[in-house]
Amino acid sequence: NFFVIFFMRFYLRISLFIHFISNIIAQEPPPAVAVLDFEAKGLPIYEVETLTERLRSEIAKTKAIRLTDRKLLEKILNEQGLQQSGCTTDECAAEVGQLLGAQFMISGSIGKLGNTYTVDTKMVSVTTGAAERAKTATYTGPVAGLIVEMEILAWEIVGLQAPESLLAKRSIGGQSQTTVAVLDFEPRGISMLE
Repeated sequence: NFFVIFFMRFYLRISLFIHFISNIIAQEPPPAVAVLDFEAKGLPIYEVETLTERLRSEIAKTKAIRLTDRKLLEKILNEQGLQQSGCTTDECAAEVGQLLGAQFMISGSIGKLGNTYTVDTKMVSVTTGAAERAKTATYTGPVAGLIVEMEILAWEIVGLQAPESLLAKRSIGGQSQTTVAVLDFEPRGISMLE
């Protein structure tokens, strides 16, 4: 009887262990994604490159995807006789993505109209060439405020909700500040009005 109980417990533990390991092995790695430099429409190229780099950095923080190395992307574009800013169509993005071994390509543009900036971002499937997800942002103010918009778009374009701390930066103009509430004091020895 003791051996039967021991064997059943041993068998149960081994079964649970095998189930646990098979679940770990069965998990697919996150998809590989490359980010092309965004197209500049009314802004200096260096500003758009800086903003695109901020998007890349924030996308890496999401851990929802594997970000393809930028140097490898540039190498393939050079071999194909393209520049990052010259690859603006979905078909071009899909072709470059196939050469990189990426499942998705992220591209977009940043435009300026008066004091207002617009950011258009899309994630294109390399296999179908179709836009899987598109996100936009509109911002009015100094160009530095676009940094927060790019960070928020990074989360949204991979299908995630941006962290509350990041969304709070948007509402206070990109500056992280502490909010303080002041409650009424309890009167002691004086009237409530005083």
